[in-house]
Amino acid sequence: MILIGLTGGIACGKSTVSAMLERDHHMQIIDADTIVRELQSPGAPCTRRIAQRWPECVDPLTGTLRREALGKIIFNNAKARRDLAKIMNGPIYRSILAHIAYHWWKGLWHGSTDPYVVILDAPTLFESGFFTFFISNSLVIACSEQMQVERLHVRNGLSEEEARSRIQCQMPLEQKRKLAGYVIENNEVGLDVLKKKVGESVVWMRNQGEHKLTILASGVLAACVLAATLTCKFILAYCK
Repeated sequence: MILIGLTGGIACGKSTVSAMLERDHHMQIIDADTIVRELQSPGAPCTRRIAQRWPECVDPLTGTLRREALGKIIFNNAKARRDLAKIMNGPIYRSILAHIAYHWWKGLWHGSTDPYVVILDAPTLFESGFFTFFISNSLVIACSEQMQVERLHVRNGLSEEEARSRIQCQMPLEQKRKLAGYVIENNEVGLDVLKKKVGESVVWMRNQGEHKLTILASGVLAACVLAATLTCKFILAYCK
């Protein structure tokens, strides 16, 4: 299994690229944003901890997270971002590791002659640092800051000041470019050029090697799951 970390700046088109890789190139996607939404579903442990820290961010009747309210708090407060990270990081890491192990196991039975490529779509891939030890390489989606501002205005209705404030809360794109194994510059308005660039990146991805730590961690986790399953079967058989 080749594990590619996909990241980029806000409003650079990372989600669009992820969708293209899944739809046009049949790649498996581990979507960190989807995992976060599942962990923050109504009544989930993470949501309850958020409610304890910021009661105004969770509906008391439905238990639904008020994402816009939480976003306003964390985008303007570094301590709040650290507090949220303490709540979310552990569950996120465990869930992503489980997905990686699943795809590693699935890749062992991959019948195609093409390499089995899995995309870890993670907005804070470099900021967290944890999963850079597992990926084979990284793909960064970037664009000019002015393009980010324009897209945030159209997509989110943000003023220029609000857009630039959100951009500045993230790791600078120039730093992400330097850390990347491959960069797609997405400054065009249409999708045709982007599709071509994504296709070119796929050729690069399939030439990457498998990270040894991914093999080790996935193998250990898969062995633990198998051992637990066999233990349960033994206990049930013994109890009969």
